[in-house]
Amino acid sequence: MERMKSRFPAAAVLAGLVLLGVGCSARAAAPAGGHASPVAASPAPPSPFTITVRYTAKSLGLDHPTDLTIGPDGNVYVTDRSQRVTVISPGGKVLRRWGKPGSKPGEFKFIGFDPSTPKYLEGKITAGPGGMVYVSDSGNARVQVFTPGGRFVRQFGSYGTGKGQFLHPFDLVVDGTENVYVADDVTQTFTKFSPAGNVIWTIEGSAATDPDLAGHFHVTSIDAHGRLVVTNDDINRVLYIDPNGHKVDVFSPSTSGSPSGHVCETTVDAAGTTYVSGCVTTGPTLVYDRAHRLIARWPGTQYSLLRSPGFGPNGEVFALATDGSILKLRITLPGA
Repeated sequence: MERMKSRFPAAAVLAGLVLLGVGCSARAAAPAGGHASPVAASPAPPSPFTITVRYTAKSLGLDHPTDLTIGPDGNVYVTDRSQRVTVISPGGKVLRRWGKPGSKPGEFKFIGFDPSTPKYLEGKITAGPGGMVYVSDSGNARVQVFTPGGRFVRQFGSYGTGKGQFLHPFDLVVDGTENVYVADDVTQTFTKFSPAGNVIWTIEGSAATDPDLAGHFHVTSIDAHGRLVVTNDDINRVLYIDPNGHKVDVFSPSTSGSPSGHVCETTVDAAGTTYVSGCVTTGPTLVYDRAHRLIARWPGTQYSLLRSPGFGPNGEVFALATDGSILKLRITLPGA
């Protein structure tokens, strides 16, 4: 399920990334006439997650699920290779499904980046505060909008490089007034659309003069301050972008332990804690507080996360693992 490695230029990796842990004890300089004093290695960050329930893809009737979101109703909405959306209750009951392969309204054509991993398709999904469900229909170059029950409402976007068009619509998120933010992973753009689907602004990563804004974007969360939490996986930076498209904060998470050396998936909870996962099928998920200090680390064993956790309205926490299972999690953080 690894993303296309060719998209990640080695020269783009920042030299100043914070490394996790210390493998060996260091020694301080010896005082005059004395011996070197050992310096204890930094303690490993605690593990934040406890898996309370695990639902296999087979038990839910899913075919290689690719993304999930939690709606304001607490239900989990999942896309998969069957070109459908499946709705699952917090208790793990399949409530309904909709969609089929095709290009008509209500149909999907989820496609992948890498021909060598045909099972991994891109069908990103999110839910707005009013309950509407938004699906990034990658192969049809559009975003489709549905009611929670699966009724098609509208769509926007078409294939191309013009204003409001897509080559490969990717991650998307919806704010409190139903504006939609969509990343295009081919054109390296990040666009804000009005609820009616009109372009409000676009960040063009391929033409950006700010290096933090030049690259490929991932976005799945908006924090309590209305800031979009965005990952630029070309340079391993997490950006906070305000509703007007301005970068207002940034930090560099660690890539230690990530086989690809890149971070992609980022979510944020109601307290402003940020959860960062890698770009491949194995590796850790890192947890940072509001000051961007590393406070916890999920090692990725036994289940690595394909997506960072999603947070529901009543304290529900679900995540999609790389083996296709859906994990219901309990999170315990230092000081909580």
